[in-house]
Amino acid sequence: MDPEKVNYHYCDDLSTSPWPEGTRVLVTGATGYVAHRLIPELVSRGYIVRCMYRNNSCPSLLTHPRVEHVYADCLNREELLPTLKDVDYAYYLIHSMRSKKEEFIEKDQIAAKNFRDSAEHHGVKRIIYLGGLGEKNDRMSPHLRSRREVGIILSQGSIPAIRVRAAIIIGAGSASYELMKSLVMNNRFIPFLPEFNSLCQPVAIRDVIKYLVGVMETPDLGSRVFPIGGKDVLPYKELILRFAKILNRRIRFIDVSWVPIPVDWMCRIYAYWLHCFISIPVNITSLLLSSLKTDVVCGNDEISTILPFEPLDFVTAVQWAQEKEKSSRVFSHWSDVPPENMSDLLPLCEFESSEFIIEEHEIDIPVAPEHVFPVVCQIGGKYGWNHANILWEIRGLIDRLLGGVGLQRGRRDPTDLRVGDSVDFWRVERLEPNRELLLRAEMITPGLSWLEFQLNPDQNGGTRLTLKAHFIPKPFWGNLYWTVLSTFHAYIFKGMLEFFKKKSLQTTAN
Repeated sequence: MDPEKVNYHYCDDLSTSPWPEGTRVLVTGATGYVAHRLIPELVSRGYIVRCMYRNNSCPSLLTHPRVEHVYADCLNREELLPTLKDVDYAYYLIHSMRSKKEEFIEKDQIAAKNFRDSAEHHGVKRIIYLGGLGEKNDRMSPHLRSRREVGIILSQGSIPAIRVRAAIIIGAGSASYELMKSLVMNNRFIPFLPEFNSLCQPVAIRDVIKYLVGVMETPDLGSRVFPIGGKDVLPYKELILRFAKILNRRIRFIDVSWVPIPVDWMCRIYAYWLHCFISIPVNITSLLLSSLKTDVVCGNDEISTILPFEPLDFVTAVQWAQEKEKSSRVFSHWSDVPPENMSDLLPLCEFESSEFIIEEHEIDIPVAPEHVFPVVCQIGGKYGWNHANILWEIRGLIDRLLGGVGLQRGRRDPTDLRVGDSVDFWRVERLEPNRELLLRAEMITPGLSWLEFQLNPDQNGGTRLTLKAHFIPKPFWGNLYWTVLSTFHAYIFKGMLEFFKKKSLQTTAN
């Protein structure tokens, strides 16, 4: 994909000037939400952009003569070292929020040390790190404390490290935005603790990108800390009320401070309760809730002296995000990054297993593949699964109760698909227009699952649509699981194929 097709041009009015031609910029966490917005801007400004992915199972979405793709894990210093060769500036956009509490703090620190040392080895000119706002105190969440410590580690070397600190980031597809939207859309009454009513200074993703690019392009900056935020400073309760007003939703808060449970436990319980009907994973939700106990506001406005632009207010940021959703212009989404236990899976074509179970169904459709394929690509999200939706919803609910992603994760776009997109509890592993769509399951199962749609043209100009369900079972439980579900598969899959045929014929007729 050409970066210009997904460039929002946030930085067109930025006061700084790009560095000379040939400047190479490394962007870590290239599959992440912020990185997906940052990379097109950097390419547009003439930089050679080296995108770093943790492993080669992560899709490279952008193709351009000045875009490079490298694979390295910051926890592996030998693997990381060559990725920083010939790099002038480096963005550190890595956080281990999807790991368990006892794991992400240690991982964050090791990764930061390895990155700092590798950058020093190759003489990188500057590191730019996006961290979290929040004054250091006893109420600071482990998440915010870890992000602060990462910034300190990065700045302890000889290379200038610019630490940009932001509160919640508002933009279509961001985790904070999706959490608030799910909260407002799925609740009339919201439990609330006084400890959660701290002050917050949310910032639009547009302004985050402008600040990140601006501090890289500003000459003679030594190691500095720049708090960034939008125009508004609001308590969280007011933040949610304003969000609800934009969505025309009426909500009420219920004080639950009388419940004799420690606040940290309450956060975890509340995260599990929210998990039943919102798309954000429990770990991320719990960390975000824990962060509500601390004021996250800018202590100074020093960054405005070098980047004098006016940031957006909260309502405008939400309204712009809404407009992007309505016009299907959401390029990056928090769900672009797979769950922690799913990120290292091999693609289907690389598995060699004698335990493969394959169930196959097919149907002949008297229209060309180019008319059938768009219909197939609309599965999931708001369109549902076309047949036996109640069974899909039951399976999604079971997955949520087990701690999985469920159906609430939805899709980045209601009609457009690309490799790496989430489709409810599936992820697009391979996509060949008018020929094949391969989905990999990210639901909790005793085995590994894929759902494949193959389209083959016939001699009469029609299409033979084949649906294949692939499964590699774990011993005993996997086979039992498949045996139980197989009684439903024929009904579900044959019904899906019949729907695709009917819908394709209707689309062609119109």
